[in-house]
Order: sequence, then C-alpha cells, then structure tokens
Amino acid sequence: MDIAALRLGNIGRLGSAEDVVRSLGAVQGQDYGQSLWALGLRTASARIADVEEALRTGRVVRTWLMRGTIHYVPAEDVRWMLGLFGARDLARLTPRAWQYHHMTPELMSLARKTFVEALTGGGCLTRREMIDLMAGVGIPDDRQQSYFTFIHLAQEGLVVPGPPRGKEQTFVLLDEWAPRQREIEGDEALALLASRFFGSHGPATLADFANWCGIGVREAARGLDPVKASLVREELDGKEYWLPPGLEPASGAFLLPAYDELLIGYKDRGAFFTRYPEIPISTYNGMFHATIVEDGQVAGLWRRVMKKTSVDVELRPLPGFDTDALAGHVARFAGFLGKPVRVVVKDPPETGSSKVSWRSRK
Repeated sequence: MDIAALRLGNIGRLGSAEDVVRSLGAVQGQDYGQSLWALGLRTASARIADVEEALRTGRVVRTWLMRGTIHYVPAEDVRWMLGLFGARDLARLTPRAWQYHHMTPELMSLARKTFVEALTGGGCLTRREMIDLMAGVGIPDDRQQSYFTFIHLAQEGLVVPGPPRGKEQTFVLLDEWAPRQREIEGDEALALLASRFFGSHGPATLADFANWCGIGVREAARGLDPVKASLVREELDGKEYWLPPGLEPASGAFLLPAYDELLIGYKDRGAFFTRYPEIPISTYNGMFHATIVEDGQVAGLWRRVMKKTSVDVELRPLPGFDTDALAGHVARFAGFLGKPVRVVVKDPPETGSSKVSWRSRK
C-alpha cells in the first residue's frame, strides 16, 4: 500500500468550494491567501473569484473551530461543529490567559452585549470597527483584548468572520449570516465528521483522526466505530488504516499551499518522506510552509510573490526533482489567480535532521 500516493488520490476535481469543505469535513485556513488555493486546487476549474464569492455569500464560513484554529466549513455545519469543539477550546483558556489579555467575564459580557447591539439586523463591521466599539465601552486593545474576545465569541457561536471588505476582515452574527444550521449532536456528529475525514484523508489511522480533531483517541473511536462498515480496512507495519472504497493512488507534481490538508491532516507524516531527503515543512512555532509534492512525496518548498499584474512562483526543489513536471500545475495556479505566472528556481532547502519534528504535530 502506497499511503502517500493513495492520500494524493483524494485530491479530486470537485465542483465548488462548498463541495471541497463538505468533502473534507473542514479545511484549515488561518492563512487566507494560501487557503484559497487549498480550496481551488481541489475543484475542476474554480478561480479565486469563485472561492471568494462562496465566502462573500456565506455558503462557506471561515471561523475558529477545531484545535482553536481557523477552518473553512459549509455554512450549515458551523453550529454542530462548535458543539463538538467550541466549549472544550473555551475551557482551555486558562486564568493566566484571561489575566494576560486583561479580560474578565464581566468585560466579555460587555463586549458580547455591545456586538449584539451593533450587528443585529444584518450588521457587518470590520475588525477595526469592532475594536473601536470595544474602546468606546472601555475595553482597550493594549493587550490584544480584541483577538482574545473575537476568538471567544466565535467559539461561543455568537459571531463569525463575514464577507471580506477589500482586504479587511469583517464580523457578523452567526445566527443571521448562516441561519439554516443542521441539528446534530454528540456521537452522531462525531460519526459524520469521521465519515468525512476518512472519506477524504484516507488511508488514515484512528490517531490521525483524533489529532486532526484535537480530541482523545477514545472519543475519536466513538466517531469511527459507526462508519467502519462504509470504509476499507488495511494494515501496514502493525498499524490499522481506514480509507474509502475504490480509492486509487494518484501521481503527478503539485504546488500545495501552506497548511494544506494533504500534509497537515495526519499525526504521522512519515509516508510523505520516503523518496527525497527529509526537510522541515514547518517552523518551531508551528508555521507550515507551502510544499512541492510529487506522487504524494514532499519534493521541495515554494512560495508565491504577488506583483501588480503578475505572480512569481519561487521553487526550492530537492535534488532529483524535475521542475518541468510542475508545468501543468503552474498553469492551473495561474488560471486560478487570473494572472500570468513566472517560475523562478532557487537553491534547495536544507535537508537532514532537525530539532523540530515536522512529521507529527505535538
């Protein structure tokens, strides 16, 4: 079983950004520009304007969900996913965190009341406008109070990021922005998420699913157990993997954005490092790089340099990788952006051991 090639086989040609997030369960998206490509590369022909239109119209919502990190999800799935993860993430906000941000439950209640009054009736305010509202009721932003408050109220299910206003992030009320929420709870919700995860990330282990969700293995098993009959079980090196039936290995060279689900969706990423020398794909503080992948194997790093009318794609391939193999995918990327792309090949990244594990998330 070629795990990496099979996982690459999950990158299909879906119809829309909504189809992508529904298929994957959720798509990590804290880097806005990179994450648009994560959705676009999994569609048949979407352009960046199509993905952003799905966000502007509220068909896809980008908010804080699993592991306290921003994810894209279908609009109708926000509430039940917050039911699974929001309360536990809020519980992890220690007294020290409240103290560091100079926030109290009373100030949070004041911010909540202020935002409800300002946003009710279809209101949509930028981050800066929200910060000004907080200042107006006596909540400064000298200790990142706004960041702490926005995350808290988003994970409560009060607000979500709304349609971008230019390059500015906005906020809206969840109940107004996405009023048609599915009602799923407990183990039923876990099972639905497991079905989506293994159906789009397989071959994957129970530990992968638990790590992706940010929950314990026993809880994750309550999600996997009811859907095992719809999956294929494979065993390799003493590990049990689950994957969708009919999944075929894929080949080819791809430009993956930073934080892409193909790499970040697993606790053990060793399968991606069997062809080329190992390189760190993340920094010591958990920032993930954009990667070049060939047949599911990490083959280098890359970055985009946005210019006024064009884009440079700077490649840092590993020795042995033929950059000509990327021609087709570079063309797809150019079509997605709607701008001409110039390829620049630079020195390969450093290889060898690292004090930081890039294979598994700690």
